[in-house]
Amino acid sequence: MRPGRLFTALVSLFLGLSMLLGAAACGGETEGLLKREVPENATPEKIMLEGLNATDEVSSLHYVFEYAFIVPPTGKQPYTAEVRLAGEGDYDAATENARAHLTWSTFNKEFDYVLYEGVQYFRAADGDKWYELPAESTLRIPSISEIARNTAEYLDNFQKITRLQDEVVDGRDCYHIAMVPNFDAVMEDEEFLNMIRGGGDLDESKLAELERIKEQLKEASVNYEYWFDKEYLVLRRTLYNIEMVQRGDGDTPPYTVKVIMEIAFPRYNQKVEISKPETTLLYKGG
Repeated sequence: MRPGRLFTALVSLFLGLSMLLGAAACGGETEGLLKREVPENATPEKIMLEGLNATDEVSSLHYVFEYAFIVPPTGKQPYTAEVRLAGEGDYDAATENARAHLTWSTFNKEFDYVLYEGVQYFRAADGDKWYELPAESTLRIPSISEIARNTAEYLDNFQKITRLQDEVVDGRDCYHIAMVPNFDAVMEDEEFLNMIRGGGDLDESKLAELERIKEQLKEASVNYEYWFDKEYLVLRRTLYNIEMVQRGDGDTPPYTVKVIMEIAFPRYNQKVEISKPETTLLYKGG
């Protein structure tokens, strides 16, 4: 898979997953969060499940994220190539509407994004034309309830889950959990297969693509880290580190592509008002 296609696929996948993750810059007293507790010797599974439940119950959140996609020098590319995407936005749990401002620093581009009543819109930050994305677009940011439910279900699909030493994140005492996913199990999950099918059967091309993904992930190093507020149990920060081996071709030997994703939630339970863009055009690609 070419680096550009791989980046697009990874951003589409992890933009959704990472919505549940974060770190706080202000305390629970100003966020309207309920105090919760788990035993001091709680297992990482217990902390994760209780934390997901706490995060699922918030009314809104503000999130800040940064993704980096790094390709090392190869025979055809004598330099390190980086693609970086950063941004921040808000999510309203009651309406499941969302908005974000994204900066694609590698290409000096900025965008505004709105998810309103299940429909996605975007525009160049310096433009006045909003475009409606097709319904099948993979950029959709899922709701917190979807993420919390899916992540809880995927707890059975991790090779290892570990409680690391507690840490302070932006002034908040946090539990620190690390997880290593079992992609063999994830890829047998019916929900994942339905995503690959796209609502239809797995034809030869989709089966071939699934096998290619499996082969890549077998050699991948993937580590997820989560920080949960010890007083309120909501997620405060996440860090994803992914290293995937690309086989190369011709004179290019195998090389490792790195994806680093970090997300923070500075605020929970703030008033969020998200409206539909007034005038829009249907985006036709290109």
